[in-house]
Amino acid sequence: MLHQTFRPESALKFRPMQVRRAHEMIVNLLDEPQQYNSHLATFSSSIGMSAVYDYEVSARDDPLVRIVADALDIGIAMMTPERAVVLKLFPFLLKLPDWCPGSSIKRDAQVSTDRTNEMIEMPFRYVKQHMADNLGVGRSSMVAENLQRMEKEDGALKPMFETALKRAATTAFAGE
Repeated sequence: MLHQTFRPESALKFRPMQVRRAHEMIVNLLDEPQQYNSHLATFSSSIGMSAVYDYEVSARDDPLVRIVADALDIGIAMMTPERAVVLKLFPFLLKLPDWCPGSSIKRDAQVSTDRTNEMIEMPFRYVKQHMADNLGVGRSSMVAENLQRMEKEDGALKPMFETALKRAATTAFAGE
């Protein structure tokens, strides 16, 4: 899926969007040079979200970018060597009731899972809704192209294909 969308010949269609986003970043840097890190983060997010989901990121505090950043921050905080050792030595901690002392690992893992699922599902629903509303006609993204290909496939394979597409899209954007 990734190769079909991002192979060298196919990736040329994203060049106008990349140039537009680069111009926006330059304008933002000229307006607020002290916000350099924020402008670069917005630029890289906007390129990824546009190519993968055809999502137009707002200049500041975009809700979808915030969801992805939160999910990644929580996930990274959860994947510490200390937590891995504790769970390896005491696997029963994942079975403790939520009210029990020591179950914070379980609660944190659930929060991480919920945020990750939100990060996977929300942009995917955005693309499907835009396709249903014909708002994405004439525009392309990795998810939209593959959903159009999926329409031609056998109905029994669609759920499996959709799951694979969600995972590929999340990997392409968030490196999940």
